Amino acid sequence: MRLSNYPRIRSCLLLCVSIALCGEVSAAIDPFQKLAADLAADSPEGKVNVGVGNFAYENTDLLSPFSSLLRDELEITLGKTGKFKVVTRDRLADLQMEGKFQGKEILEPGTGVEKVSIEGVKGIIRGRFYATGDEVTVYAELAWLEGGEIKKARIAIPSENIRAKIWPDPADAAAKPMDGVIKPQNIEQSLANVQEIAKDRLAKVPKDFPVEIFTVDGRRAFAEKDNVSFRVRSARDCHIAVLCHQSDGTTVVLFPNRFSRNTLIPANKAIDIPGTHKSGFEIEIGPPYGSDVVEVIACTQPSELHKALSQYASETSAPAPFQVLTRGMAVKGIDSAIAAAKVGSTAALLWSQDSIVISTFPKQ
Repeated sequence: MRLSNYPRIRSCLLLCVSIALCGEVSAAIDPFQKLAADLAADSPEGKVNVGVGNFAYENTDLLSPFSSLLRDELEITLGKTGKFKVVTRDRLADLQMEGKFQGKEILEPGTGVEKVSIEGVKGIIRGRFYATGDEVTVYAELAWLEGGEIKKARIAIPSENIRAKIWPDPADAAAKPMDGVIKPQNIEQSLANVQEIAKDRLAKVPKDFPVEIFTVDGRRAFAEKDNVSFRVRSARDCHIAVLCHQSDGTTVVLFPNRFSRNTLIPANKAIDIPGTHKSGFEIEIGPPYGSDVVEVIACTQPSELHKALSQYASETSAPAPFQVLTRGMAVKGIDSAIAAAKVGSTAALLWSQDSIVISTFPKQ
């Protein structure tokens, strides 16, 4: 080795070490990239289409601002692995509307996928996260559709990394509490709300034919000032009512409403709610924040419930296009309508229901 070559070789060695160290730092700073790489490991050759579902807080159905952040980051980093082409949540919602797959449950962690197929989509990534001390542990799963195989990955993310993603200004990051980012809003009240409506009372409503409700854009987590629209589809002609049971104990009648009082919808045709682009008629996210249960109740004939809600809708005014009920009024109306139908000569009367949990929170 000639002495004159030594500085050049030394520089090359230093450059290689520097690059290696930068790679380690980059992986540490961006754990979402590491999670995407772990999910991509052992994937088939060539790019495959995958969608990103929901990441729920611990063992609940509730979402938080971190749920949205995690989903957004994965949609970006999965594409950078070279193994995946990400099907956006808007496109997934369009496929659902077009009837290219049934059942929004596929987007939720732990749901079986053995017999599920989505046109043009090979897998769904979803999962859960748990907050312990100064870090958040994410458990992700890549569910390959039709075959049923599920690949799992785990990563622990330091809280300061999450702070840096949400608040790039260090002064903001130091001043902001993490609980409002990681945990769902009003978690205890929200859990009680979901238990009462989705787990207990809705189980009493017959499900004689398929009907489903989902959000137009495929999301379940919404920040303050976001707009949300719902989509309903039924396997047969029926009359529907769409109610939003809020975590504070009130119930908002989303449909029928002041602009749409006819409760009858045709079979196999998706309708949007609120369904008309009029000023002041959007559903805008605001307090009370928490997790609400939005349900559709369907009947093949206009029940007493549907007639009453249609009458309520005719009495609403421009400043308040949606009727607000107490929880007790809503539950009593549903229960009495079903009981009355059983008593009358209604052999052909059929009922059905479906629900979705949406989580809301202030802007971070």
